Amino acid sequence: MLIALELRNFAIIEELRIELAPGLNVLTGETGAGKSIVVGALALLTGDRADHRLIRRGGTSALIQGIFDHPVIESASRRLVANGRSTARLNGELVTVGELASQGGQLVAIHGQHTSQTLLGAGEQRRQLDQLLPTKDRNKLATYRETFKAYTKVIEELSALNQTARERVRKLDILAFQQDEIESAGLKPGEDVELQERALNLRNAEKIAQGTGKALGLLIESEDNASALLAEATRHLAETGRYHKTLAVLAEELKEALASVEAIGSELGSFLGNLEPEADALDTVERRISTIERLKQKYGDTIEAILVYLAEAKEELAELENTESSLASLEAHRSQLRNRLAKLGEDLHKARVSVAVDLGERITELCHQLGMPKARFMIDVAMREEFTPSGLDQVRFHFSANLGENPEPLSAVASGGELSRIMLALNVVTDSELPTLVFDEIDSGIGGTTAKTVGKLLKKLAETHQVLVVTHLPQVAAFADAQFRVDKEEKGGRTLTRVSRLSSEQREIELARMLSGNVTEASMNHARELLADAQSTH
Repeated sequence: MLIALELRNFAIIEELRIELAPGLNVLTGETGAGKSIVVGALALLTGDRADHRLIRRGGTSALIQGIFDHPVIESASRRLVANGRSTARLNGELVTVGELASQGGQLVAIHGQHTSQTLLGAGEQRRQLDQLLPTKDRNKLATYRETFKAYTKVIEELSALNQTARERVRKLDILAFQQDEIESAGLKPGEDVELQERALNLRNAEKIAQGTGKALGLLIESEDNASALLAEATRHLAETGRYHKTLAVLAEELKEALASVEAIGSELGSFLGNLEPEADALDTVERRISTIERLKQKYGDTIEAILVYLAEAKEELAELENTESSLASLEAHRSQLRNRLAKLGEDLHKARVSVAVDLGERITELCHQLGMPKARFMIDVAMREEFTPSGLDQVRFHFSANLGENPEPLSAVASGGELSRIMLALNVVTDSELPTLVFDEIDSGIGGTTAKTVGKLLKKLAETHQVLVVTHLPQVAAFADAQFRVDKEEKGGRTLTRVSRLSSEQREIELARMLSGNVTEASMNHARELLADAQSTH
């Protein structure tokens, strides 16, 4: 609930703190004293539009702050600055006005000529109606909302997939081409090194053949070849080695050298025999090298890197191909959710239509008691095809205050006072979820027995809520748990507003003033009767 409201330099208020009580709080006072200023200040705490003209003349800023008994929100404030934007805070932290409206709107509801506009919104009217749904239908509404969230999520996922469909197809084509291009090359790790060596050999085949032939001739084929010379030298050393041990050893080493030369010559002969390349061998090798180099430019600096890219491309291809099946699965899931929403929405529509008839009759009866004897209140529940977070229904309140007039949308026909009384009736019947309810101009155009009925209903509502009402009627004020008087006074050439909580004796005097305009013995006796009657009625 609202514990206190603090105002500084707001309108004609210099500085003010009102400490409110649980139950029914009533603001009374002379016309123009500033009672509605308090309501306007509370409206700012629920996100109402700031008007910098509300800053007290001579001030540079105005502060409006509410102190709450709430598990999450302890304070809410607005600061209006003459030469700048207003600021909002929750629990001392800066927030946007939208955030303040969202949070403050969960704490306080304000109903009056300019502040019952929430009731005129289709969403609020639907919410009021849903307050009376039976438990099983409230459970269906909760199920519908969860299903709607899932449905919305699926639609978002489908939209995201469909938006990238063209890109996905393009990517599929590119990856499929790249995969085919790499796989058709049949690359092997290390192949490029071998090919470069092969190309080098082929490019220098003639030089290799000439050099090898000359070496072969010098070693074993020419007339004075190395092999023949070594053989002759070996024979001479072998003969003389019989006479000297050292020469015998050298003869054996030379014999081994001869064997090595002959072996090398044999290998050179085989090499030359196989050296003759097949036709176009170099062209074939160079084309292969060119293919590998082209792939390297696209996919990696080495064959190993190209093969890694191939593996990644295959994996991405698989994912993209799975997307197609995901689309089909999401489409099927969307269809299932849509069918479920349609069934739940139809069930909710039937439940709302049934509740709407009962609510319309009960509000109409209360309107009669609240000084609108010819009023009719009806609720139109129209089923649409479009899914919304709360069903398929558009709920609209219709109202007629006069006999012979067809009920029209509430926003078009109800006055400020009528709106306040209708809101009172709705809150009594549907039991508002908000902890603090504020009513302004609820007594507009009523008196006598109707005023007493208003007071009784406000008192009933105050059993489960904190209620703040601005009234000119003593019959209403008599039901208060706490009564505050709003006065204007002149100080230093300026008009100031102050608010005082009244004691029991002061309440009698204030009610007497409200009854007759003057405090007389008769009006005092009448005031005491009103208080006693309100207490006994309660």
